[in-house]
Amino acid sequence: MARFGRMVVIAFIYIGTVVGAGFASGQEIWYFFSRYQKDGTWGLVLSGVIFAFLGVKAMEWGRRVKAESYRDFFVVVVGHQYALFCDLMLTVFLFLLIGIMLAGSGAVTVAFGWGWALGTGAAVVGCLLTLIKPLAGLKGVNTLVVPLLCLTGLLLNLGGVGMTAPPTAAGLPSGSWFWAALQYSAYNLILALPVLVTLHRWEPDPGILMGGGLLGGFALGILASLFHLVLKSFDFSGIELPILFLTQKWRWGWPFFYSFVLWGELFTSLVANAYGLVSRFHLEHGQAYLGKLALVLFLAAVVSRFGFARLLQKVYPFYGCFALTILVPMALCPLPKPKKEADKARKRRFFDRVDVDINKR
Repeated sequence: MARFGRMVVIAFIYIGTVVGAGFASGQEIWYFFSRYQKDGTWGLVLSGVIFAFLGVKAMEWGRRVKAESYRDFFVVVVGHQYALFCDLMLTVFLFLLIGIMLAGSGAVTVAFGWGWALGTGAAVVGCLLTLIKPLAGLKGVNTLVVPLLCLTGLLLNLGGVGMTAPPTAAGLPSGSWFWAALQYSAYNLILALPVLVTLHRWEPDPGILMGGGLLGGFALGILASLFHLVLKSFDFSGIELPILFLTQKWRWGWPFFYSFVLWGELFTSLVANAYGLVSRFHLEHGQAYLGKLALVLFLAAVVSRFGFARLLQKVYPFYGCFALTILVPMALCPLPKPKKEADKARKRRFFDRVDVDINKR
């Protein structure tokens, strides 16, 4: 039972790292899956399988090479030269994403008339407190927020909806549900890599990592299906927050609960992205760690002033294409030998050659 509990924690971390405000708002699920109606269900199945397979592979790869950051992972997957480019791209991406999550945190509180500074400031302070102990903080926030997102999906299906959105148009939209599922999976997995490849530092047991990865991957598919079942009958092409639109007439504190879940998903993404930068530059092992982290968050808060929607539209599509150049080699390449075993093999071969030379002499 204790082992299963540890698997569940790994699954929560995986889910919380992948899903964000786009997922919780319903816009991401509708755009990539629900607008394709029945075919979107097949896209969800494909996406769940990809998350389960590649998520587990990323965790095991990180464990075998003892990755301290995503840079170590890139080197063994795509080689030293391209790894330098990937390292730079993902580092810049993580910084921009921190700005995007801070912009979204401010946008949620603005919607309630509380001002941008409250949401953004609370996110910055909360991130600093959470990452005092990075891995423990990452575990804590996801263990809290992910069950609330699951509860949201259940309530949507059990409670029905209170607004009538435009129905879906007859026939399928242009584009391919298959390609949409690949794009969604690739983009979200590249964001999860900074966390997934370093989870071995918190949980070294490969069996638990595999079980947690499989559980998290399939749970992502089930959770997305809960939203898909509600969203597939409507056209949200001109609506930014589909779930909020459908539940505008709900009472009993639903708007505050849902806004908290939405802000919490932004916050978990913020923490995951900040953790990626912390692990990349090993900030937690240096002096003035919290001061350096605070400076990064302050600079990202400046970036966030460009606006949530504008940053999303400019940054996400470009990095979605970049993600495929890493995930395709990752899917096709075999796992390396564990680092200790590989080191022992190299030492044996070296000494064997020395023994042969001595015998010849």
